[in-house]
Amino acid sequence: MTVLAYLQAIETPSDRARFEALYRAYRGLMFHVADRILRNTQDAEDAVHQAFCVIAEHMADVPAELGPRARALAVTVAERKAIDLYRAKRRHPTADLDELPLSCDQPLPSDGSLAGAMAALPPRYREVLLLKYYNGYDNGEIAGFLGTTQENVRQIIFRAKGKLAAELAERGETV
Repeated sequence: MTVLAYLQAIETPSDRARFEALYRAYRGLMFHVADRILRNTQDAEDAVHQAFCVIAEHMADVPAELGPRARALAVTVAERKAIDLYRAKRRHPTADLDELPLSCDQPLPSDGSLAGAMAALPPRYREVLLLKYYNGYDNGEIAGFLGTTQENVRQIIFRAKGKLAAELAERGETV
């Protein structure tokens, strides 16, 4: 699908230009993230399409400039949509995908650092914490990006902080 189909849903010319730049910069990365989860090209394309639909609906909350915040947002929304699609296709999952670590080529840091503890968290917890505290989004914006409620985001943050504190304590770090 071309960027033109998404642009029809966006009202202002400046938002259209921002969306087009975001689309051109991150569509390949978003596809790669979705394909890594779904392991199916067509499903990955569907997940990326759904992610861009969500981003188009929330253009007011998308950073004005391309950069780490916009990239993190695009990747997170694509990953969430891929996981949603994965769950829809698997009506009888044997394990909750949020609790499974994503496959990565590099080993997790084991030096007792905060980065190592964050890497050990389930993906959903890690993503929400990063969107909230590293990228500076508020709960309403995160809820819009992930297609959930602000109360759910608040609860995920609460649980994620608890898991992070437990992980740091297990590693011998003070909280």
